[in-house]
Amino acid sequence: MKRLLLIVVFFSSTLSAATPVVFRGKVVMEDGSEPGKSVGTQRICSDNGTGPGPITDKAGVYTWRMDVDYMRTRRCFIEATLVGYESTQVDISDVNPAVTVNVALAPIKLSLKGSNPYQLGGPDKDVPAKGRAEWTAAMKAINANDMPGATAQLKAAVEANPKFALAWHDLGVLYDLQRDVPAARDAYTKAMETNPKALAPYAALIRLMLREKDWAGVLKQSSALIPLDKDRIFAEAYAFQAAAHLNLKDLAAAEAAANEALNPKAKHTYVRAEYVLSRILEAKGDAAGAKQHMTRYLELVPAAEDAAQIKAHIDGFGKPGAPEPELVLLTR
Repeated sequence: MKRLLLIVVFFSSTLSAATPVVFRGKVVMEDGSEPGKSVGTQRICSDNGTGPGPITDKAGVYTWRMDVDYMRTRRCFIEATLVGYESTQVDISDVNPAVTVNVALAPIKLSLKGSNPYQLGGPDKDVPAKGRAEWTAAMKAINANDMPGATAQLKAAVEANPKFALAWHDLGVLYDLQRDVPAARDAYTKAMETNPKALAPYAALIRLMLREKDWAGVLKQSSALIPLDKDRIFAEAYAFQAAAHLNLKDLAAAEAAANEALNPKAKHTYVRAEYVLSRILEAKGDAAGAKQHMTRYLELVPAAEDAAQIKAHIDGFGKPGAPEPELVLLTR
């Protein structure tokens, strides 16, 4: 994705040169868990002032002493580096040494490459000649934040070429963003029909169905995605499958799917499945096991956005009205 660079000017009447600033932060995985290995960091600046930073510890913690020149006009970010993963960025452009020289930064998140089902666009090989002009115009409209224009161009692209799978998926994402559920479902389905091996439409459709609590649909689509996803890019699918089985009252199948999401021998795991498994065990009447896995999840992801609710669930175990957080957390 193209980075949009803004110009930021630092000024102080008392400072006249670059000043040392200490940045402290943490790199976490997309689900909020620790990386379990050291990862790299780097600085990206709009004036090409790019360079490597410190290596994190296994918990993802890093400390970076950096000279900040408040008089330079540029925008800078810190991101993580790990082969096979993509990183979010934290903006450090507005740090003024006249105000503070010790800065605590928001977490940086690492996710597997290709694991964002809402990523728009794609490689040139996936763009056929028929419909290319309209799709290219749609991408330009997206970069200009013209969503109605982008939607119109993508509709034109699939009208020109009904087998244009990437355009169908992009159209589905735009409808999804607008919460047009029927149109999004239809577009994702068309994307899967025209390219049955493309993983992102399955993953996006499953998330939509989770929001709608369409458990039969979640079960059907996750069961279709799992055998296609040989590298477990979407390891979450097992947890989604488990959630569907739980809501459809098949507790044995739910437990098996949740355990597979956590399989330590698998290429990738999905930590939120610890919480999903806890709710399955709770439904089976295994209070001790349920509390154990809820506690384990909070140990792995102490900053989970619903951590307070989960703690309240543990404290209110067996009591009417105890909080019941969502089984899985969705980014959209």
